[in-house]
Amino acid sequence: MRNVVRVAAYVPSTVADGVPVGAPDEDEFTFAATAMEHAWFGRRDEPGAVAVHLLGKFPPVAEWGFSPLLGRATRVVHHPADSGELASTLRELEEDAGGPAFMVGAELPERGRVRSGRSPGRGAAAFAYLLEDSETPSPLPLPKSPATRSAVTTTMKFGSFPEELPRSVTLVGDWDPRVAGGPSIDRKLLGKFAETNLDAVSEGAYVPHARYLENLPSRWRFVAESCAACAGTTFPARGVCRQCGRRDKLTALALPYEGGRVVAVTTVGKGGQPTEFDAQVATFGPYDVALVELARGMRVTLQVTDAPPGTVRVGGRVDTRLRRLYPMEGEWRYGRKAVPVAPHRVPTAGT
Repeated sequence: MRNVVRVAAYVPSTVADGVPVGAPDEDEFTFAATAMEHAWFGRRDEPGAVAVHLLGKFPPVAEWGFSPLLGRATRVVHHPADSGELASTLRELEEDAGGPAFMVGAELPERGRVRSGRSPGRGAAAFAYLLEDSETPSPLPLPKSPATRSAVTTTMKFGSFPEELPRSVTLVGDWDPRVAGGPSIDRKLLGKFAETNLDAVSEGAYVPHARYLENLPSRWRFVAESCAACAGTTFPARGVCRQCGRRDKLTALALPYEGGRVVAVTTVGKGGQPTEFDAQVATFGPYDVALVELARGMRVTLQVTDAPPGTVRVGGRVDTRLRRLYPMEGEWRYGRKAVPVAPHRVPTAGT
């Protein structure tokens, strides 16, 4: 049978009208991805399948995107967004066996302008239960009293947790009730950006859809290749060692998602951006791009998000999150971006 081993939360740092809202490059899929990564503790490319049960509406990428995100085959099941469905599904998953399973909920309330004198309502948040096979049963942390103090459950309609959870269940992620103090944003701009044309055509470095999918292990999970012949490391992974050219001595090497060191940073202003980011710059203005060292000698160029231009400094540390990049061929494309280290997060294993 399965038991809940971790419950992860994600609350965005961007604020509008006093409550957390999803940033312009976030949606339900990126919300779920962040919560799941908190719960997963960076485990990648392990054998076996993962069941992913989703509460509420998710964009089309949810049908296939969790497999490249986790590095494992996934089976996605959709459920209505309510606390009763959460409780019943968790019980069914606990009584079953067959490897790890996630129960995930994400909510981004309407991003329209709040009318004068009205409450801004709930904020945006996500949660992820991770269940794994175990012979030792443990009580499920099911929704109970609405008097809970955790940030995620006061913003979501799925219910709330009891004041005390079983010791066998670990909380990870954004459980501190204080808002992270991130940037404030105008809801009108969020609404305007939501109307971005998804059929945009690149006038710059066009990446075919097949190549985009091929590169997801390196771009979504930071998978490098270590060469046993020369001890060299290649990132992004190319199927061939960049130092000795061998193909038969390569093994996958997972680089860290968090705590990367900023080596260089530049601000991209109006007119300097690739055409894929025209709508972003037209709506929100300049953005930063940082060269981040994930491990010794392993560097990646990332757009900075959740921080005004000029606030990320050389020598500073950043985490990374999966976010929307740009619209292309009728859909959003996704990749990792650099975010300021979140001081309010409950540490994950090894941090």
